[in-house]
Amino acid sequence: MKLLNNFWYSYSNILLRSILKKNYFTFFRKIFGTLFKFLRKKFLYIFSSKIVNLDKINNKKFNKLKLDDLFINFNCDKGSYCFYNGVKINTHKYSTFYEKYFNRIKKKKLNILELGSHEGRGIASFYYYFPKANFFGANINPFQMRYKSKRINELYVDVSSKKILNNLKNYIKTDLDLIIDDASHNLKDILLALPIFFKKLKKDGFYVIEDADQFKIYKELNPTKEKLTPIKILRNIKNNIKFNSKYLSLNDANYLKKNIKKYYFDKGKSIVGGQNISDIIFLQKK
Repeated sequence: MKLLNNFWYSYSNILLRSILKKNYFTFFRKIFGTLFKFLRKKFLYIFSSKIVNLDKINNKKFNKLKLDDLFINFNCDKGSYCFYNGVKINTHKYSTFYEKYFNRIKKKKLNILELGSHEGRGIASFYYYFPKANFFGANINPFQMRYKSKRINELYVDVSSKKILNNLKNYIKTDLDLIIDDASHNLKDILLALPIFFKKLKKDGFYVIEDADQFKIYKELNPTKEKLTPIKILRNIKNNIKFNSKYLSLNDANYLKKNIKKYYFDKGKSIVGGQNISDIIFLQKK
């Protein structure tokens, strides 16, 4: 039933995205194409070794590993390194900060959402680090996940659409302990998602924005050349400095100001073009 409900949510919102973008040909193509992908994925769940059922891996070693080792094991770029086309590359090493802020609660029953779950390497790592947590992995390709579990829900999201972001927020019935934005990293998309999902957090819950300032290197992530990045906006909110943003309304800014308990700006280890592109933000709710 959970699989069917998640599919219906994803299916209807994939079609909605085509309508919102007025791509009517795509709408009719996806009516059948998305259904075929769902059936193929369900078939893979049963018969393919490409889909890993984490519930059936009784590996006590994983439960004892540090988070960075888990990220490395699942080849996730949140760790200190991973392999890309067989080549070892140094990556963000966000594990240091996740350990710092969440080590004390990792044994609790948590509800965790990751925007931009992709193949699920991050969620597979967190599956062992948070052994009692339930996960919602949301991605623009809802059939990309390579891991399954009774504790994992695979869902669709288009982080560039306020309507679809709100639909996802309303579909997830429980409030959340941890939300991770590892989606498009586009400045506009980050600022659209933040006020919508920050309201979904429980008291003392955390909202994490990974790769929060990559506009320094990847100019396509800020096509309108906005000077107010998420880090600058949050500093303005904290210091009560007025600002105008195309993507974050005055009401949204006021809500964040009233409801952010603490925030932390940290830097990981990934260097591109001589610049560190591993800015990460942790926001805690009052």
